[in-house]
Amino acid sequence: MLKEKKGLALIAAIMLMVFVLTAVLGLSVFIVGWYKQMDTAEREVRCIYNALAGINYAIYQYRVSGALTNGTIPIDANNNFTLSTVSGGGGGGGGAAAGLVIDARSASLSANNRDLLNVTLKNDSSTSFTINQATVDWDSNRNMRQILINNVTNWSGNANMPPETVDFTTNATIGSGVTVPLTRVRWNNSVSGNTITISFRMTDGSTTSPCTIYPAQASTCVQSSGNLTIQSMGKTAGSNQWRSIQAMYDTTTGNVSDYYEIATIVL
Repeated sequence: MLKEKKGLALIAAIMLMVFVLTAVLGLSVFIVGWYKQMDTAEREVRCIYNALAGINYAIYQYRVSGALTNGTIPIDANNNFTLSTVSGGGGGGGGAAAGLVIDARSASLSANNRDLLNVTLKNDSSTSFTINQATVDWDSNRNMRQILINNVTNWSGNANMPPETVDFTTNATIGSGVTVPLTRVRWNNSVSGNTITISFRMTDGSTTSPCTIYPAQASTCVQSSGNLTIQSMGKTAGSNQWRSIQAMYDTTTGNVSDYYEIATIVL
């Protein structure tokens, strides 16, 4: 009888051990799974923060330099964001071009009719911008030789097939709220009687609408306002996901008008 009780006790002990081991194993699996979920969630949040950092970085670069920064930029050894920033571009403003006001109400020609004078350029936006190209059109077969903005020679050469698009050798940066002279546009001979138009391209790729700067205009050439579309994808080491944010930045007011997550990409 005693032996039977010992046998039952042994079986009970073994069953208890199996039960305990099973419970511990199950709890361990649960804890490991829970930890992995928490770790994944933390990495996803970190990706979001990295994407938001990219949005802020793009806006800061635009405000400081008027230029757009695209591509992958590291935050540290484990985190980065990839930017794709597009301006409104095209005629009619958008991007940095939206802030340029061309005032040709007092435009005139020099005594020899070779130089266009008395035109001003104003940055009416909240950030500085930089002009790196001009497109000039005129009627005759005169050769355009020089463009000066704010008394600096931005381009010189021999352009003779209007409309001519010329890349500046010295870019023109205009601060927020600042007005500078379009000191002169020079030709090799008289352009009296010509109709002269000009448009500018900024370093962010946006362009102004063509503005007639001679004969003198009754009003200024004001560009339509526009936005930057900024897409930023954040990534962190150890995660197989990108989290992507899109924001609309109003170049006229300097405000972010809207932002939202556009994609969660599993690589």
